[in-house]
Amino acid sequence: MKKFLLSLLLIIAVLVGLLYFNPQIKPSHNEPYVALGEESQASAPSADDVIQRVLLYGDAGHSSIDPWQPSMAKVADRASQFPDRTTIIALGDNIYYQGFPRKEAGQQEWTDDQLESISYLDAQLKVAKVSGASLYLVPGNHDWYATEVNSQALHIEQYGRENSAKVFFEPRESDGITLPQSVNFPGVSIVFVDSQWWLTGDKQHSSEAAMADAFASIRQQYPLNLIIVAQHHPLVTEGPHGGYLSDFRYWLIMNILYQFFPEAASQDTHDANYQLMIQAQNRVMSQYDRVIHAAGHEHSLQLMQPLDNDSSASYLLVSGAGNSNKVSGIWHNDRSRFAHSAEGFVELDITAAGVYFRAFSIDKKNPTAEFWLDL
Repeated sequence: MKKFLLSLLLIIAVLVGLLYFNPQIKPSHNEPYVALGEESQASAPSADDVIQRVLLYGDAGHSSIDPWQPSMAKVADRASQFPDRTTIIALGDNIYYQGFPRKEAGQQEWTDDQLESISYLDAQLKVAKVSGASLYLVPGNHDWYATEVNSQALHIEQYGRENSAKVFFEPRESDGITLPQSVNFPGVSIVFVDSQWWLTGDKQHSSEAAMADAFASIRQQYPLNLIIVAQHHPLVTEGPHGGYLSDFRYWLIMNILYQFFPEAASQDTHDANYQLMIQAQNRVMSQYDRVIHAAGHEHSLQLMQPLDNDSSASYLLVSGAGNSNKVSGIWHNDRSRFAHSAEGFVELDITAAGVYFRAFSIDKKNPTAEFWLDL
């Protein structure tokens, strides 16, 4: 028995040591990876050329408000350049770990822990308050771990009223249903999708039909607009949710989750329901040109262009690196145009000449990558 206890203590000590040092077990793009195909590195557009700027970040649900999270401050700085032509999209997991808190029966005041959770959201809403640009937030799986997401939406509305900030939660739940909804701007239309709701149960057909209706309506009314699908879950990723585990900590956590909580696999691209969502969205998007699918969930920055025989969007983008303590390792595949494992965000400038892509990290003043997309 004594030998067993000593062996167990040794194993625990080794695991704790490995968790602390977190050795890399596979390579990761801790430095920017760029592999262009038909994209162009011609001169960037001038501010006057930009019809609409779209800033995309995600998984910022641990953002500090004092001091302000570096990625949020940098998003606000970019949005402040011309706020009337800028739209910011938060791609879900707006509050870690359990979404917007709920007061228990008889509870009058928020607890300190609940106020801290709310501050993670307020640190993001502050971006709209400071910059004057519009901010749209979509729900992620962690936002849904709360009893319901409507309380988060109501808080966002209240914040907007009290701070004269243009902040919105999309798509909104109605009678237990959260179907894709769209909003149109000069040069770009955005289709907001609640991918966590889509993934849970028998919502596949109604969600696909609503997405198809939104696309058809946009193309009829705004035939030249770029279409951006904004949701939490990516369709393609070279990170942990796609099975690529680059460091020991993620490897251990994911294996424990799969062992004791098999439902955790529902958040990964290989899950059967997840695959159905991927196939459904690809069926809709592949019928149209000039479509970018944008998601978070994976804590990194990625841009992929489907291969010639793939039926999907024109580009698949991941921007889920809103916090350094949530950044995870990634690799690349044949579709990859850009990959970076670092806190940051993505920017798209829509112009008459095309769409200009920039990626930013918090430790560099200039973009880590920038080029014209092949659209």
